[in-house]
Amino acid sequence: SIPTTTAAGMGLLPERRGACAGSAAVEVCFARAQLPIGVIEDRSARIPIQSMIRVFSEAERLTGDPTFGLEIGLSMASNEIGYWFHYSSQAETLRAGLQRLIETIKLFQNGPRGRLIEMKDGAMFSYFVPRDKTLSYSAHSDHHVQLMMSFVKRYRGLRWRATWIAVGYRDRGHGRAFLDLVGAQPIYGRSAVSIPLKDTELNTHRPCRIEAKDVLCWQDVKARILQQQNDFRVAVETSMSLELFETVPELSAVASRMNMSTRSLQRELSIEGYSFRDL
Repeated sequence: SIPTTTAAGMGLLPERRGACAGSAAVEVCFARAQLPIGVIEDRSARIPIQSMIRVFSEAERLTGDPTFGLEIGLSMASNEIGYWFHYSSQAETLRAGLQRLIETIKLFQNGPRGRLIEMKDGAMFSYFVPRDKTLSYSAHSDHHVQLMMSFVKRYRGLRWRATWIAVGYRDRGHGRAFLDLVGAQPIYGRSAVSIPLKDTELNTHRPCRIEAKDVLCWQDVKARILQQQNDFRVAVETSMSLELFETVPELSAVASRMNMSTRSLQRELSIEGYSFRDL
């Protein structure tokens, strides 16, 4: 099934692109990414992760700014990121917070995943996105760099800097700008966005006390985020939802968006106990 995420992850991309070149340029970006423009107004909408990557790539290409993704990530406030971000940052230590973060990511994305890879004297905080050789990942990858950094800074403070940051694309000659904006040297060509953390950093306690009325629990998060158990069903419903922004979803259009034949789509749904009409 196709990996999906929510439209909230694009942050201020439409506004930044529109400010640079007008609303027509935003429509071009979304059309090339095969995304209906209506998702701008519904940030809870599920969208294919590949479409999210394409819209970042197109926006970066049209602006001609290699730091576009970094700027978008930097501009995203925690309330835009999601309820799950607040829940994760209420953990007692940074290590526990990252473990919460990795678990809650699964509630609103299928395909991408986070990991905390334990190593000697520390761990690697990594975020993996399924790869497609036809896509340019740099802008999308860069916006995740800033989001991951912002979570660590909730515990370590705004002046905290990583020793280095691994990114999942080749050197594009913007290392100096990356260093200026992020405060860490990029290491190119890795399989995921990764930040090294020492045990002393991971054991940092939450800096502020949380009032009892503001404490969130796992059940709160699950109740607020629509969780689907079947990834293929999520993928089909995502594609149907995107068609609904423009017209009544037809089987052939949904199958085309999922890059599969109508027969294959019907067969896969049948295996899971559903029909297109059911959905």
